[in-house]
Amino acid sequence: MDSSVAENRFRDLFDCHQRTLMAYFMRRIPSETDALDATEDVFLVAWRRLDKVPEGDAALPWLYGVARNVLANHRRGNARLSRLRIRIAAEPVYPPRGPASEAVLSIQEEHLIAALMTLREKDREVLLLTYWEQLSHEDIGRILGCSTETVHVRRNRAVKRLGNAFRQTGQVRGESRLRAEIERSRNVE
Repeated sequence: MDSSVAENRFRDLFDCHQRTLMAYFMRRIPSETDALDATEDVFLVAWRRLDKVPEGDAALPWLYGVARNVLANHRRGNARLSRLRIRIAAEPVYPPRGPASEAVLSIQEEHLIAALMTLREKDREVLLLTYWEQLSHEDIGRILGCSTETVHVRRNRAVKRLGNAFRQTGQVRGESRLRAEIERSRNVE
């Protein structure tokens, strides 16, 4: 399709159906801004798939089909946002640290981050998922696409490699100390 023909067709489609779709979303989405964004999303799909949009009266039902998908995506996004807000609200609040403890912890965290950065991406990821995200080996296995046993082996090897990285910098840490430091730095974020 010629670009000027496509632009004219899209402009006609927009002018003819924009208010109808905006009203569709206004009846379903409480925020006018979100309804406007959803309407724009429908027309973005229409622009990208202009060759698939039927001609004449069949265009509006096609746009309504796209609108239903956009609405479903909007609702899923809101549900994810609600779950995230609940998780964040459930996180413990830690009292602010004093200047002296801040300085010590900052130095320790710098050593930890420096040591983590020397590890391979796979080792770093399994450590962060285990200690930072506090996921089970089963969940990590699903994320990484491997068995629980493989995660256990990778975690043990990664802890050893992290310990070696600390020894190279003059720092010595056992697993329990590494775990405590990773978890503490997680709670700072």
